[in-house]
Amino acid sequence: MTDDDSEVSQAVDRYLRSSGDSDQYRHTAETVLDQFTVWLRRRDLETFDSFENDGEQILRRYADRLNQRVEADGIAASTAQMYYNVVSGFLGYCVRDGVLSQNPALTDRAREPLPRDDEDRTQQFWTPEVRQQLVEYTNDRAYEAIEADGLDATQAVQDRAFIHVLAYTGVRGAEVFRVSGDDRSGRQGLTWERVDTDSWTFRVWGKSQSWEDVSVLEQAREAIQQWKRVQDPPSEEWPVFPTGHAPSKYAAVRDARDDADVLLDGADVDEVLREYEIPPPAVTTHGARRVLARIAEDAGVHVDGEKPKLHGARRGLGDALFREDRGLASDILRHSSLSVTKKAYSHIDASERGETASRLLDE
Repeated sequence: MTDDDSEVSQAVDRYLRSSGDSDQYRHTAETVLDQFTVWLRRRDLETFDSFENDGEQILRRYADRLNQRVEADGIAASTAQMYYNVVSGFLGYCVRDGVLSQNPALTDRAREPLPRDDEDRTQQFWTPEVRQQLVEYTNDRAYEAIEADGLDATQAVQDRAFIHVLAYTGVRGAEVFRVSGDDRSGRQGLTWERVDTDSWTFRVWGKSQSWEDVSVLEQAREAIQQWKRVQDPPSEEWPVFPTGHAPSKYAAVRDARDDADVLLDGADVDEVLREYEIPPPAVTTHGARRVLARIAEDAGVHVDGEKPKLHGARRGLGDALFREDRGLASDILRHSSLSVTKKAYSHIDASERGETASRLLDE
């Protein structure tokens, strides 16, 4: 349960104590509502007066936040719907409890930003051709840059590692890039301390809300090693993919050092970060989408007339593996069960069943 004494947190405790639902629902509701109250606290929205005055707008912003998490492949669209419905159920209780006059979560305007549950079944995926084009383009650029600039070939080598990580690990964007507004350590971007080059795994905060080990396929390893040599991180806490956003870098120095203004006066912020081993923030999921769009545009690569998307890499890898080995696909994607994998790639099963049936009729 929540451990602060705000009006909303107290109401959450009453709701959980009075709920006549199953233990499983109460556990889920407690997790969702704890996250919701933290989200409110960061915005100074912990009183019911806030909901009376701006409730619809607050819930619309919350729905938009859930949609951002879906776009970052941090949660499924169905999970976002479930989270919102839990919050709506809690606010309905607050109306019955007499602390709210109406439930703002029920309006169409508040719910509008929520992703549709059926969107998961039509998600983009990278075909083998798209994956090969992006990999070959970043390979060529990185080799040319290294030949010309050696260890100063930062951008091209980073782009190569970026594409290889997406193409050959099956990670979700929220597992390796920073999620704005989420302070959990596992949502601050992948750091080198969680990259194990002996076992070739990443340690990430997964969709299961626990730490998970990601398998790094052999095709990605050399690109990652090359990027680490070029980046030469001053500490293991350094993000694998740091932000290029200058204000965020300056803010990192100011958060870490009382004498930041003196250190930054006339100095290069990147040099200050390195000299004092102050890790910059990782690139955000939004920033990563821009990076991917830039690389794809330069490479002339599109997927069904659209820019490639972060989650398309994961689904494309899963598609290729599923056609060869259902169990391996499930393990690499870290699904909770094989049935989840089969549901995600049911179109392949249906297609293969059709081919088998057609052959039987021809015999």
